[in-house]
Amino acid sequence: MSVKNWRLPKENRKLAQILAEECEISQMTAEILVNRNITTFAQADVFLNSDLIPEDPFALIDMKRAAERVMQAVDSGESIVVYGDYDCDGVTATVILYSYLSMLGAQVSYYIPKRESEGYGLNCGAIKRIAETGASLVVTVDNGISALEEIRYANELGLTVIVTDHHQVGEELPPAYAVVNPHRKDCPSEFKDLAGVGVAFKLVTALENGDYDSTLEQFADLLAIGTVADLVPLTSENRALVRIGLEAIAHTDNIGLAALLDEAGISRDKINSQTVAFGIAPRINAAGRMADASLAAELLLCDDTQKAAELAGQLNALNTQRRSQEDGIFADIEEMICENPDVLYHRVLAFYHEGWHPGIIGIVASKVLERYGKPALLMSSEEGMLRGSARSVEFFSLYKMLVACEALLTQYGGHTQAAGFSLKEENFDRFYEEMEQYAARECQVMPAFTYEVDKVITPQELTLEQIRDTSVLEPFGTANQQPLFCLQRAVIRSVVPVSDNKHIRLRLTFGGMEISAMYFGMNTGRFLFREGETVDFLCNITINPYNGREYLSISIKDIRSTGFEQQKFFNAKTYYEMFRRGEALSTGVIKKMIPNREKTALVYKYLRQNRGYHGDVDLLFSVFRTGGLNYCQYRVILDMLDELGLIEVSPLQDSITLSEYEHKVDLQQAPTLQRLEKLAG
Repeated sequence: MSVKNWRLPKENRKLAQILAEECEISQMTAEILVNRNITTFAQADVFLNSDLIPEDPFALIDMKRAAERVMQAVDSGESIVVYGDYDCDGVTATVILYSYLSMLGAQVSYYIPKRESEGYGLNCGAIKRIAETGASLVVTVDNGISALEEIRYANELGLTVIVTDHHQVGEELPPAYAVVNPHRKDCPSEFKDLAGVGVAFKLVTALENGDYDSTLEQFADLLAIGTVADLVPLTSENRALVRIGLEAIAHTDNIGLAALLDEAGISRDKINSQTVAFGIAPRINAAGRMADASLAAELLLCDDTQKAAELAGQLNALNTQRRSQEDGIFADIEEMICENPDVLYHRVLAFYHEGWHPGIIGIVASKVLERYGKPALLMSSEEGMLRGSARSVEFFSLYKMLVACEALLTQYGGHTQAAGFSLKEENFDRFYEEMEQYAARECQVMPAFTYEVDKVITPQELTLEQIRDTSVLEPFGTANQQPLFCLQRAVIRSVVPVSDNKHIRLRLTFGGMEISAMYFGMNTGRFLFREGETVDFLCNITINPYNGREYLSISIKDIRSTGFEQQKFFNAKTYYEMFRRGEALSTGVIKKMIPNREKTALVYKYLRQNRGYHGDVDLLFSVFRTGGLNYCQYRVILDMLDELGLIEVSPLQDSITLSEYEHKVDLQQAPTLQRLEKLAG
């Protein structure tokens, strides 16, 4: 992991105290709300109110027209096709609408395109096949808003198309019979953040004359799964609907969903948004990513216990296969970095490879972003074309960058922090060059990967009662993350390996109290800090029952030495990377980068005493922060020692090994030092 930026909240305890009294919640919970810009009773009441009644489905433009046309098709026995999408949102939307129409006795089928061969949304080949079956009405769910040519083609074949979608609307609406999308500029609905499954669910509710009680009883479980999976904001209606849906999942009578819970080992009494996001949704998504999303739809529609168990097993196996391929892609990227270590000093990271699964590269791009703290673009190569997926840090817009490079792209789209694109493989080098030029123009200092901290917690606030009260903020998800706390000036008492050293448990003293915290994914060999050191750390805190009692469960997200000056660190890292890229720096900056012999000896002595280092190279800098050493000098020293054969810094910057034999060297012979001294004049 790289060094992350911590954005600590600006406390407004007085405003939080007023909100706590008005809403009858704890001071700490009120402070979290205030830090999330929920500052008035009215705002808090809407956010906290679990009895929020969803907006009338007919508030969505074209909903009345869509519902009337669907009922006409049902009554007259027309053949209806629900046209879905291969992700979890699209699959659950497909299942809800198909199930409801089936219960009405409609002549209905569903069609979900294959990711590999058909891609996203409507395509003319599928439309032609649907028309040949004798269908007369196509209802899209979670797609269709951008399918202008495809819907024109459907109209030519005599098909009526109703679009239900939640994606952003272009300059021109598709020529469909009805277009139900809350993002239409002329849509009067107040709530705009529905997932695709939310829009489909509202169509079903409209067909039930607006009776939410009836439709929630039948479909709240699937609605919650699709909504959580699609990462739409869990606020307002979404929050209320997901809360109802989580309870429904725990008592679901959907045979396929129950089989999937069993296969995933998810206990019914531990259903929350996290189990949906990390346990249920990935298995449904795995069908569309690795094989055919219709497998997931078939499971959720299954009414045979044995068949459901078989299908759930298939989805679980596909999910395991997906994870394995993710690991393989990440290993390929690490190999590419080892072949060209200087790529890590670029402002933007971009890699492509033949055979990478297009359905997986977006997930891996997120991991590359988190590991290296830079925008990441991954592409799958096939027959001279690159299909890519990208993820970015906050405040650096991928979409704007792609617009700046659009002359080299055959297709692109997306948002600030996530995007998709394609280009000819022969244009990759030029594309990368133009991305770097754009990033240099827009952000001389690239934004860092940032943790948004909700609350700096004191020892007095670290109680069961305070943490229990934060449960009123659930369900957690996009735009309502699980609270992230910062504990400052904690003293490490012991570091204990757990699960064959795959994780560690820290015992610490925090303001006079003894606490225990788990650091998952960290081992004792990579953990930098030792007993007696004072640290700050970020964590999530929950309550776990054990043997009839309740205990605080603290899970560490990030840790650093108390007093770490992050702004100086990120500024200095920018200068060091500019130096490595050969960009111009002022003479003053260059002189501050040059270390003396004493500082060089300080770093080398530490490495000798500790027999090298295993962990992120940037994290090791915190050891020397009190020795008058700045980050640039620290990295220059490592470069010098590496060049002179005393150490070897891993190309992945995750370890430092010592040479077998210690030998005298002349520091002045290090090329990096010579270059700096020449630049300094």
